[in-house]
Amino acid sequence: MDNPNSKIIHFITTRFLIEFDSKSDFNKILYSENYIANGIRVMKRYLFPSLESQSCKSFTWILILGNKANLTYIKSLITFKYSFEMKILYEKDFKKYLRNKTKDYDVLITTRIDYDDRIYYDAVNDVRKAINFDKPMILYGYNRGLYYFESNEKFFLFNLKTKDGCHSIFCSLVINLRCVNDSYTIYDIGNHMFIRKNLLESYKRYGIKKLDYDPAIFDRGDPKFPKFVYVRQNYSHSMNNTKNMKIQRKYREYIWRTIKNF
Repeated sequence: MDNPNSKIIHFITTRFLIEFDSKSDFNKILYSENYIANGIRVMKRYLFPSLESQSCKSFTWILILGNKANLTYIKSLITFKYSFEMKILYEKDFKKYLRNKTKDYDVLITTRIDYDDRIYYDAVNDVRKAINFDKPMILYGYNRGLYYFESNEKFFLFNLKTKDGCHSIFCSLVINLRCVNDSYTIYDIGNHMFIRKNLLESYKRYGIKKLDYDPAIFDRGDPKFPKFVYVRQNYSHSMNNTKNMKIQRKYREYIWRTIKNF
C-alpha cells in the first residue's frame, strides 16, 4: 500500500510509430500522414480524456516514438493541453530519461497503455494501492473490459488470460527502488502472453531466490463495471455472435456513459 512518507514517481507510457518487425509490410504505412493523423485523432478522442479524468493526476504521460519518427512533426500535432504533465521522447532516450528522473525516489511505476485505449477514472489510484514496500516488484493490470469497434459502433467483452501471462490494459510494473536499483520498466518484461513467466525470470536477475507471493495481480473487477475500453477501427465478424450481443445489451448504460458522452 502507499506510504505517505515515500517518494513515488509514475510514468504512463504510450508507444507510437515503432517498427516491431523490420520486415513487416505494416512499416510501409507507419509514417504516412494518414496513419499518423488517425493515430493522433484516436489518442485525442479516447486516451487523453480518460487520463484527464483520473482522480489522481500524480503521473507523467510519455509518448515514446520510434527512433525513425519525426519528433518535431509529432509535437506540432499534439497541441491540445491537459492538466497532467506530458513528455515526448524517442525510444532510444527513454531509459536514460528514467534513470535521471528516478534517482531520489523510493518507488518507480511504469504503466503501458496504447493510444487506442480508454481507462476508467480511478486507474491511477488503483495502481498506487497495489504498492507494497515489502515486495521488490509487482505487476498490476486490468483484464476485463470492452472492445469498441468504431466502424459499426458495437461493443464486445474483452477478457483474455493465458497460462504464462495475461493480456491486460493499463498494465503497470511497480518497483521498490530500495530493493531493485534499476530503471527496469513494464516494456522489459516483454510480450503480454508471457508476462508472468518473464516477470519470474526478472526476479532471478536480481538474486531473489524465494518467491512467497504472486508477483502478478490482474484485476478482473466487477463484471457489471468493466474498467477499460479497447478501441478497434476494424470490425471482426468472428466477434459477432449471440453471447457478445447479449453482453452489449448488458453493458449498454455503462457504454453510453463512458464512450458516447465525451
